[in-house]
Amino acid sequence: MRLMADKSRLAWVLAFSASAALAAQTLNLVERQCRRLEAALRDDFRVVFFLRAEAVEGQAAPARLKVLEEKLRAQPEAAQARYVSPDEALAALKREDPEMVDAVALVGDNPLPGSFEVTPTAEALPRLVAWIDSVQGLADWSDVRWKSAQLQAILRARLYGHWMRLVLSSLFCAAAALVLWALAASLRVPVRRGEPALGAAGAAGGALGLALSVLAAWPLHRDGILWDWPPLWTQAAVIAVCAALGWSLSLWRCES
Repeated sequence: MRLMADKSRLAWVLAFSASAALAAQTLNLVERQCRRLEAALRDDFRVVFFLRAEAVEGQAAPARLKVLEEKLRAQPEAAQARYVSPDEALAALKREDPEMVDAVALVGDNPLPGSFEVTPTAEALPRLVAWIDSVQGLADWSDVRWKSAQLQAILRARLYGHWMRLVLSSLFCAAAALVLWALAASLRVPVRRGEPALGAAGAAGGALGLALSVLAAWPLHRDGILWDWPPLWTQAAVIAVCAALGWSLSLWRCES
């Protein structure tokens, strides 16, 4: 009878630890995907400042453009800045939309304006509109364009990633407190023979939960652009926490 009770207790700890590991790994995976998504969208995000035609004409135009480019690069909010000439803009349009180039050719001369493409820093994105307003006086821009939907997607991915990191940090702190409590309790509670096996059952349950998460998430790895697997140390941390959880359950059993 005692043997059956011990096996039942081990099975319960195994299932509980596997569920906890699966939940923790799910949060970990979501956090990593949010981080990867934010990075992918941010690398492709540009603010384009279009110049008026007269700003790129005349003998003094190259010098003026060089000074303006240096001013934009000197902005703390600008990670990169480069000038795109009308010919470069037309060549890029030809690669992306050849039919549009045929329509532009009907006009005659190249109607595309020169522009500056600026890559904002990650810190500047939440206050992007205010920064754009602050650089309006650097030149007589004809227009300023950026993808507002892409900016919102970046900021939302960042928000969700921060939230997942907050939850994971809270769980880690709770696990650390559990380990400290278990260490303190082990000094004053006489652990009965066989009860420490619950720690091993907790570790096995953690490994099982991680394996289940791998099986569930593995088909997503084919999306190489956004897929990012958590580092190995986080997997070891999950197993260690599950082992500590099983060990602490054995101490509760002894105290009761």
